[in-house]
Amino acid sequence: MRASTFPFPFACTLMMGMVSTAVEGVPTEEVVEAIDETEHMVVTGTRLPTLLSHSPVKVDVIDEEAITRLSKGTLRQVLEVMPGVVVRRSQKDGYNVQLHGFNGDHVLVLVNGQPIVSPTGSSVDLDQISVANIRQIEIVRGAASVLYGSSAMGGVINIITAQPRGNRASLDYELGHYTDDAIDGDTLTHTARLSATKQLKGWQGSLSAQHIANPGFDYDASSIAQDGGAVDKNFVKLALSSQLDRTDISYALQWFDESKHRPQSAIPGQTSIISYQSDVQQWQHDISIKQPGVWQVNTRYLAHDETSGNTNGLRNTDIALGEIDAQYPFTAQLGEARIDWVSGVVLHADTLDQQNIDTGVVEVDDVNRQSIETYLQGQWQHNNTQLLAGVRVQNDSDFDWHTAAKLSATGSLNYNGISVHLRGGVGSSYRVPNLKERYYVFDHSNLGYMVLGNPDLQPETALSSHIGAAFEWPISHSEWTIKTDVELHYTEASDFIITLRDDEASTDAGLDISVYNNLDEARLYGTDVSVALQNDNWKWQTNYSYLHTEDQDGERLPERPTHLIKTALTYRFTHSDTSIQLYAVHENDVSPTAGYTQTSHDAYTTINTVLQHELDTDITVRAGVENLTNEHRAPDAVSAGVFDARPTSSRRVYLSASYTF
Repeated sequence: MRASTFPFPFACTLMMGMVSTAVEGVPTEEVVEAIDETEHMVVTGTRLPTLLSHSPVKVDVIDEEAITRLSKGTLRQVLEVMPGVVVRRSQKDGYNVQLHGFNGDHVLVLVNGQPIVSPTGSSVDLDQISVANIRQIEIVRGAASVLYGSSAMGGVINIITAQPRGNRASLDYELGHYTDDAIDGDTLTHTARLSATKQLKGWQGSLSAQHIANPGFDYDASSIAQDGGAVDKNFVKLALSSQLDRTDISYALQWFDESKHRPQSAIPGQTSIISYQSDVQQWQHDISIKQPGVWQVNTRYLAHDETSGNTNGLRNTDIALGEIDAQYPFTAQLGEARIDWVSGVVLHADTLDQQNIDTGVVEVDDVNRQSIETYLQGQWQHNNTQLLAGVRVQNDSDFDWHTAAKLSATGSLNYNGISVHLRGGVGSSYRVPNLKERYYVFDHSNLGYMVLGNPDLQPETALSSHIGAAFEWPISHSEWTIKTDVELHYTEASDFIITLRDDEASTDAGLDISVYNNLDEARLYGTDVSVALQNDNWKWQTNYSYLHTEDQDGERLPERPTHLIKTALTYRFTHSDTSIQLYAVHENDVSPTAGYTQTSHDAYTTINTVLQHELDTDITVRAGVENLTNEHRAPDAVSAGVFDARPTSSRRVYLSASYTF
């Protein structure tokens, strides 16, 4: 693996300087944010701060406490627990997401309301997002193009980071081990993180550094192919913020470095081994200027440099993203009712350049696209009823004008102590083809296949509707409370983009050639049901999602589960700052990926458990097991041409400790 070019040890040394000044006796209550454990403030559903119970849009929230309990590494471990979220391991050994049957290309992943770069120009890799300093994660399932534009057809995942305050520091370390499938001679995983904040003459500064080392795992040590590759990751983030004349200004610099290596096969008649390799460097700059509740302007520039592929066919890819997002909220009175408006303008640009290193062939020749977008949404409130209406207009440099609109309504009532919340709505969404889908040339002729972009692709459009109800009631003469939620959703999509085999080109070239194409239409519909039972010590939550997908020929869209069940049981000890959680994920009737002729397993269940204990106010320890039953895909499934829906994973036990000072 290549050495990191960013001075990672220097970042840690600089941080230690901050740490040494951060422990000068500042009272902890000055730096601890007040958190209401019974209510969350959310922003993703309306782009305005709203109490979760008052939000006209259904928002799933996972807070900082749960994030800390579930993961010390990346976002993948956290989202596996979230209701209705399907997490898939990608061919690049990363992790992508599905919402309401839409894959990662159609789900917009945001950090503080702005998009991030995906490693392939399409789906965001959840394993390249650190959980360090995340305050909460908000998920909106369903069409969200009015507020967030293209790529939000399936929903939005918004990662909201904590604002650094006061003088403090923390140190985290996690040690893990694959119990059955560890690599000989290198069996331990390591995750280390150091964070510090410091007030500097009217400025608030913060610095965090994280390192993850994972040697991978292998189901069959006698074979050359390794099932889980070795991965090293480094995250460094520096942030500064201040308030000048009632205006908040902030700057954040983030650097990410990742190296992957996974042996795959041997070259016949030679001693050389073909391996999958990936080396990534990413720089991100964020500037925010705002007067809270009045106006805000957020900017982001992100550069992603990646060398990846098989060692006999490496490619260098340069991706850049730039965005300016200006938002202006205002309020109008209509009789006795109030209308809260939010308006905004977004300028966005992407570039993509890709070259085959061995052949010198330019596979994507420095292509780019730009867009200018504006949106307006109004939220009308009267007593217990809310109406939400909005529209977005986008002009794309390659696809001209597109619009999206939505209309939804919510109402609340209380009947015999039962709180009822009703909601429903309809909305349109769209997605312009990304640069990879239009210009990609993925030439693996030496392995018998190619994947080609299609410059004639048209934007995808969809019309979605949903109706749902949430109920909450206390059980008489007990401390228990029950919450239930039921939602039905239906989407008709036109010009849906997928890869299809080009039979004529494949026959002429003697290769298996796939090309990105527009489907005439696709239908996706289903239901989501959740039940939660809770008292002061126990919390049990189960979520069930049913999904049906089909294209214009009645064929299912690939790698979508018909049935998804997620259940979690958490217990907090009364006289000890200790909690234990057991959670399971079950997928059933998973549709096979195109090209497979047989299916060995279309269902699976994974079980995870974690125990967390606070030794005192400064020290927390945590122990757990991922994939308790060691459920995983058969090592020879792919080579045998058999579809196996089970994850590429292995049982891992871990122990971690956190120290705050």
